[in-house]
Amino acid sequence: MNHGIIMGGVVDYYYDSIKRAPGAHKIATHLRREGWDIEVLDFVNSWTVDELKEFSRQRVTKKTKFLGLSATFSIRFQHLYKFVPWFKKEYPDVLIIAGSQALYNVEGLPIDYMVHGYGELAITAILKGNPKYSEHQWLNGHTFRRVDATHDYMAARMKNLSTYYEDRDHIQPQEVLTVEFGRGCIFNCHFCTLTHRNIKQDHSRSEENLYHELLENYEKWGVTNYSISDETVNDYTEKLYRYANEIKKLPFKPNMVGYIRGDLLVSKPDDWQMISDIGLNSQFYGIESFHRPSARSVGKGMETVRLQDGLLEYKEYMRERGHFQAHLSLIAGLPHETLDTLRSTKKWILENWVGQSSQIMPLWIPDQTRAFEEQSRFAMDPGKYGYEKTSMAESNPNNAPWEDGAQSRFRKLYEGIVKREANANKMIYNTKESTFQEEMSFMNWKSDTLDLYKTIWYLEHEWYSPDDALDNQPPLPFSYHNWLIDPEVKWEDMSAPQNTLPPPVEYAKEFINIYKQKKLANVYHKRSV
Repeated sequence: MNHGIIMGGVVDYYYDSIKRAPGAHKIATHLRREGWDIEVLDFVNSWTVDELKEFSRQRVTKKTKFLGLSATFSIRFQHLYKFVPWFKKEYPDVLIIAGSQALYNVEGLPIDYMVHGYGELAITAILKGNPKYSEHQWLNGHTFRRVDATHDYMAARMKNLSTYYEDRDHIQPQEVLTVEFGRGCIFNCHFCTLTHRNIKQDHSRSEENLYHELLENYEKWGVTNYSISDETVNDYTEKLYRYANEIKKLPFKPNMVGYIRGDLLVSKPDDWQMISDIGLNSQFYGIESFHRPSARSVGKGMETVRLQDGLLEYKEYMRERGHFQAHLSLIAGLPHETLDTLRSTKKWILENWVGQSSQIMPLWIPDQTRAFEEQSRFAMDPGKYGYEKTSMAESNPNNAPWEDGAQSRFRKLYEGIVKREANANKMIYNTKESTFQEEMSFMNWKSDTLDLYKTIWYLEHEWYSPDDALDNQPPLPFSYHNWLIDPEVKWEDMSAPQNTLPPPVEYAKEFINIYKQKKLANVYHKRSV
């Protein structure tokens, strides 16, 4: 039986991530169905180079055909720039295949193939030896073959999206695993860079294999907690109906967190019970703005009071049924937004949303075209939306020094833009661990009502002012796993303010250390799917 290894890592909120790399396990499940023996190594960002070498010496045999590198957000970890060249020299006949939704997530690594997009069908073609590809070169001179999974090997419409784990994965019952309901988004928000968007038909998976995935994870590992990776969970009522009916048959009720479209939620109250039946009791709303002209400018135009009142009504509906947490995601700087409209939004949150969570970030308009990436409509034509480029020298003509607010949230962004403007004519290439500022490549914009400098200064010093209710919120929904890795912490505890619930950093480190010890002890139980 042919053998492969897939190493996965997740860039996370707080410390070395204890989140399983969903793409690595998805590809492993797919290849096992095709007869391969695939082992996944999780938490690769927490392994040392020597530990990765030891693991490789244990596992690589004459049957090993490839080493996979799976990136959730990024796998540009500094130690991999030492390990991967060693692996290629030590095992020259083993293909090195990286996979990600974005090319820059694996930039500079000495790989043979890069699979761009959902990779199940593409990895099969590569391992059969006949993939479509194009030749490319990193700035450091290394050449690789890019396989365009989005257009040549479309896997975004698969009806079986199950992920199955093995004994050698050492899954623990308190973990928050990732589950997929479907791939792609039916919407086309103006700021969005998602490849699979504006899809106008139900693209969701089979409810039967969803049921069996959740049941097996419960029976084998005791897992009941999940994050849903879909862009919009509540896009279709019929989908919710199918999943709710299946999930109600389970011998347990799962806890789930997922992205919810707030205006759809408010306009379709008949969906509420089905969402509750699914167990989706922690939700993330991409509201973007409560200033209606601003929301309408990006494709979200529900009347503000109706949206706000509907969210509050829904919150009470869910609280009557048990635990419920919801998160508001906002963008500062959309067309027509002013500091006064932002202040009005904060006032509503302080009066109505305390006990829930919210987050606001400055509008990101990319000012660099990334290779093979979809561009947002904002990025393609900023002027159409009223934006033009400016500079920090123009926005801050007195060169006032940056002063941190209570949480120092935006210093690095400010300094990163200043540095980029100072080096505008220089090509800088860095293979160290990626940073938020490097990846986001902010255009320094201005509009008739705001500019980026004024926006981030306001957010730093007024929105996140010390000692108010926004300074100490419950954990963000997609960060729950950082707390729940401690078995003493329960899902319901995620309603607590973070100052009463410090992340169990030492416990998480010990969790990963125990996992590494088990892996390096060569605990090897193969399972066929």
